[in-house]
Amino acid sequence: MTSLSTELEMLLFSTVLYIIQILLPAMEADVRNGLGWGLSNRSDNPTDAAAWGDRASRAVQNMAENLLPFACIVLIVQTSGNSGEMSALGALVFFYSQVSHALLYLAGITVLRSLAYFGGLIGMGMMIYQVV
Repeated sequence: MTSLSTELEMLLFSTVLYIIQILLPAMEADVRNGLGWGLSNRSDNPTDAAAWGDRASRAVQNMAENLLPFACIVLIVQTSGNSGEMSALGALVFFYSQVSHALLYLAGITVLRSLAYFGGLIGMGMMIYQVV
């Protein structure tokens, strides 16, 4: 495996996390509505999603909203040559906060989920601080 900086490695892992999060509500819908529905054009949803499926959909939307700014910050850190301990730690904080956020969202745990969300923002802030 090529040697990646911590920031790029966390961007890669965050992307994999995002892909996994995309699959969860899709799998819930396929199980709920049947494989025939999953392979169809899906013009209708015959039944309502399970509570965890709804939470999984909202969690993936949140990850999508956070992944783009994180990716931009990582690219700025890397191309500016300002990578350092603070940006590396910030990338780790972002990734582990997003993992925690996703798991807490699926479990329906609200207050800790919000704290994990803010942890991701703090991680991005740490990376920005490294650059400026």
